[in-house]
Amino acid sequence: MLSNVSVVLVEPQGPMNVGMAARAMKNCAITSLRLVAPVKYSPEKAHMMACSAKDIVNSADIFPNLSSALEDTTCSFAFTRRLTKNRTPYYSLQEALPHMTRHAARGKTALVFGRETDGLTRDELFRCDFRVYIPTSKKFGSLNLAQAVLLACHSLFMASAEEHDMVPQDEFHADQTAVKPMLDNIARLLLEIGYTNASDVKLRRKIIQALKEIFGRSGLRTKDVNMFHGLCTQVRKAIEN
Repeated sequence: MLSNVSVVLVEPQGPMNVGMAARAMKNCAITSLRLVAPVKYSPEKAHMMACSAKDIVNSADIFPNLSSALEDTTCSFAFTRRLTKNRTPYYSLQEALPHMTRHAARGKTALVFGRETDGLTRDELFRCDFRVYIPTSKKFGSLNLAQAVLLACHSLFMASAEEHDMVPQDEFHADQTAVKPMLDNIARLLLEIGYTNASDVKLRRKIIQALKEIFGRSGLRTKDVNMFHGLCTQVRKAIEN
């Protein structure tokens, strides 16, 4: 399960934080690190804080944006401490953990963390399938990046120690490279059947975002994706007839 988990750091603002996050990951047997547009990234400086996790720093994959970092994943969890109206997360870490373990057992799963100063943007939060917060004191709720990574990874590490049945291959979840074309297909169909018109771009995006979140939380298998493509095809045939 843990081999399917990646930690994604969005625009980390210091190499030492990258090193500390890598060390926290290795403490919990999670080794896949992804960096999105890191600021002034220096592996050598990151090594100072990584200790025996230098290998994780050295093998970190770097991406230009969050979408590309999540392309091959089947589910993503965005971590945030902001609980404002527009950024209300769905789950506490404890509530999210069963979903994290279920998805990690069935495909590549990403734990996404934002910038040290201001976290993830609203757009980045909603590019992920789940929004998660780590409960802390109301008097001082801020965690540093490595602390947040450690708490999330350790929760998964402890969950992985429990016995789990092997998941059959056909129950693995489809990744974003398969799900996105399906959502695009549904968006085109909505336009073709007149559910939305060409000017209703905002409405169409809202519907597709809602479907993305529903599918992301439940997890789609390859045969589910193929079924939705087939459904779109049959609806088009019915329209033509």
